[in-house]
Amino acid sequence: MLLTIDIGNTNVVAVVYDEKKERRFTQRFKTVKDDALLFYTHWLKDDFLPHIHGLDLSAYCLSCVVPSITADVRSALTSVLGIDGINVSTRTVPDFVIHLVNPSELGADFIATAFGAMAKYDAPLILADLGSATKISVINANGEFEGGIISPGVGISIDALNRFIPHLPEIKMEVPANVIGKDTITSMQSGWLHGTIASVEGLADKIERELGMKSTRVLTGGYSISLHQDFTGFAFEEFLLNEGLYEIYHKTHDSF
Repeated sequence: MLLTIDIGNTNVVAVVYDEKKERRFTQRFKTVKDDALLFYTHWLKDDFLPHIHGLDLSAYCLSCVVPSITADVRSALTSVLGIDGINVSTRTVPDFVIHLVNPSELGADFIATAFGAMAKYDAPLILADLGSATKISVINANGEFEGGIISPGVGISIDALNRFIPHLPEIKMEVPANVIGKDTITSMQSGWLHGTIASVEGLADKIERELGMKSTRVLTGGYSISLHQDFTGFAFEEFLLNEGLYEIYHKTHDSF
C-alpha cells in the first residue's frame, strides 16, 4: 500500500492507495506549520495509524509546498511508520518536459496534478486547482508542461475584502442563484464566487485561443469541492493531486 500526502498551505490531504489504485483511506485536515515534527508525529500515531488496521503500508509519496516543514514531515513518516518514500520535485520526474524559463521552479503540487490528469484525460489539458492560491496548469498536446497562472485563492480574496473594508458583513461561501446581487450579501457572494468562476472559465478560454486548440478542462483543489457544480465544461477530480503522487511513485518503482 502507498501513502500519498498532499501538504498545501491550508490543508493536508492523505490518501492510502492499494496496488489497483483504489482508495483505502482518506483524511483531510488543516496544515500545521509550527512545531511540525511534534505535530505530524502525533498525527501519525494518534489519528492515522488507528484508522488503517490491516493496511500494510510499504512506502509514501509526498508533495509539500511548505519547505520549512518538509524535512520534519519526512522524519516523522520514517520514525513512526518505518517506511521510505519520495518527496516529489522536478528531479523526481526528469523526463517530464517543462517549458519554463527555470524548470526547477515548478512546484510539487503542479507536477503531481499534471501526472494525475494525464493518467485519466487526453492532452492538451487545462487544470484549475482552487486552493490557497488559484493555480491553472497548461499541459500541451505532447504531454508537456507549457506554463501556468497563479492568482489569489478563494479564501484569500474574501479575507482581503473584509480586511480592507471591515464594515462589510461576514458572508457564507454560497454561490447565489443570480449574478446580479439584490443586497449587500448577495452582491458580495456574486463578486467573490461568480467572479472566481468567471475568471477561471475566462482564462481557460484565453488559454485555448493561445494554444490554438480545444483542451480538456479539469477542476480540483479544496475549494472545488464546494464550487465545482457551478463551473461549466470542467471535469471534477477531488483527489487529482494524490492520484498524481500515485502515478509518479508507480513510474519509478515496480511495486509497493
